[in-house]
Amino acid sequence: MRANAIWVGACAMTLLALPGCGGGVHIADPLAETTTAAAPVTTLPVTTPQRERPSEFAVPAYGVEPTTTRVLAPGEVTCPPPAGPTVTAGSQAPGSPTLTVAVPEGFTEVTPHAAAVRLTGPAGMTAEITLTPTTRTARADFQRYADDRVAKYPINSVSVLPGDLCGYSGQKLMGILAERPGKGIEYADRIVHVWTNQGAFLAVVRLEAPSETPGFDEASSAMLADFGIAMPG
Repeated sequence: MRANAIWVGACAMTLLALPGCGGGVHIADPLAETTTAAAPVTTLPVTTPQRERPSEFAVPAYGVEPTTTRVLAPGEVTCPPPAGPTVTAGSQAPGSPTLTVAVPEGFTEVTPHAAAVRLTGPAGMTAEITLTPTTRTARADFQRYADDRVAKYPINSVSVLPGDLCGYSGQKLMGILAERPGKGIEYADRIVHVWTNQGAFLAVVRLEAPSETPGFDEASSAMLADFGIAMPG
């Protein structure tokens, strides 16, 4: 789960001039004293080609699927819910679907907030589920999300895997976030672009823990598993 040639170019040229190079042919007396004058040495400056500035980092468009826009029936289940303990999440926006997400062992739901459902787990692990209306495409939403996810941390990494779900575009993101070496946060997220009759929503399931937390892999496998999606009734 846990997942960049310098060349030096040098050019120098020395020019020498010899006397007696006028018109006609001059044959020097081999017994006569000769003088050789050397012209000043001219050295061309050493030039180093400028390397092109690398392009901005772009998250691969893994998991971006063609969006099927069809009329959905009230209460239609477009993705079946997982088995075992689950938690539901939604949005206060009109036409919001409902998400049903698996709860890892040892996690408990904290008092839900209007914008997010939060859970706490063993060894300092935390989870959050959000559903937000969006007017962006799936590709644009995923790029923005990944940029925002690491923006506050000078030390960061992100690995991207396809995470499409029941015909919806989706990605899984995993990596490390830190403000200084040696101490950071490990994260695992799943983002899904959900189309509805009332427009699109960005579903986000995110898990965080201090680096090297025991049980993080097992918890992230459960949290990032396929989740249920149902249209409003």
